[in-house]
Amino acid sequence: MLKKVLLIILLLVFTGCEKENTEWNPVFEDTGFDYFYTEIDRSLSIIDELSAGTENSDSVLMQAKLSQVKGRMLEIKDYYIPLTTIRQKIYDAERFYKLKNSQKSEKLLSDSKSILKTIDLATENRVFDKVVRELESMIDKVILSLDDPSGSSTYSNMKILGEHINMMLARGDMVLSGVEFSN
Repeated sequence: MLKKVLLIILLLVFTGCEKENTEWNPVFEDTGFDYFYTEIDRSLSIIDELSAGTENSDSVLMQAKLSQVKGRMLEIKDYYIPLTTIRQKIYDAERFYKLKNSQKSEKLLSDSKSILKTIDLATENRVFDKVVRELESMIDKVILSLDDPSGSSTYSNMKILGEHINMMLARGDMVLSGVEFSN
């Protein structure tokens, strides 16, 4: 009798336990970098003030260092932050695509292209323009593949796009070699 009760209890325990769903369920948050832009703009205006104050002094070295700092701040503001925003939108687009929401994926990818155009406007450099056009064509390729019923080409294109933008961020110093941003 005790064995039967124990067996019934064990069966109830095992059937009562649900298997945990191991599939990832992404949480979407609105991410932005406005706080970076605000602080960078404040810093740039201070650099401009300092730079204007040192023009008449004999501190040429200080002026050169301020110019370097300003250039780096502009790179952060006009390259790294927008590209990081684009990367986040691409990752979110992939998550929405996985959740079968192609419209939201397409919107996020289109938003990425809009941000990319602002990066292109911040500088005039033919080599850099080519980099921007290449990234834009990769985003277009993903958008066009969203209608693929199998989804394999979409995931492949998204993976290539994600890896490419990660490389652009990791190797930003090489991408930005010879590029100057205007404020």
